Amino acid sequence: MAGQYEFFAVTGPTAMALYTEDRPSSLWRRSDEQWEYLSLLDWSWNGVKAEEEVRFLPRVEELHPVSAQRAAELEADRQVWVRYWAHYVDEEDWRDGEPPTTVVRRRRSPERTLDESFQADDRWGPTFAILDVHEGRTSDWPYLVELNASEADALLHDLFGVTGATELWADKNKESE
Repeated sequence: MAGQYEFFAVTGPTAMALYTEDRPSSLWRRSDEQWEYLSLLDWSWNGVKAEEEVRFLPRVEELHPVSAQRAAELEADRQVWVRYWAHYVDEEDWRDGEPPTTVVRRRRSPERTLDESFQADDRWGPTFAILDVHEGRTSDWPYLVELNASEADALLHDLFGVTGATELWADKNKESE
């Protein structure tokens, strides 16, 4: 079935990061004039219908063709879609060598953005920390230092004694909604 589709990775600058062909912001496919996107929240392909609102429609200049093989690699590597940061109370704490308070992550899917922080009860829960920092929503914002998934997992082990907290489960019911 993959042979019927043309695949596109979405790249380009956002307020938070420069998305590249190696680490795009989303994955789209087209068959004839029917467009679908890979939901980075439930890991399934969803069609775009006129009555549905897709919050992050790509601009034409952001669509970069990729092979079916590369699309399958991107689809299989769930961590490529997630951004992680160590969360500090403020920049002064970071400069003074204070430990971070937690880890925050962002999944920016075409239908919505899911910002989460790791909570003391060993689960991911909603956070405004990423918006606070990158959109200047408050005057007293935290300080974030970007991490890769393995660094985030190691930090969560150090802070909370858990391992595997960065795993993105195939069963969406195991993740926070």
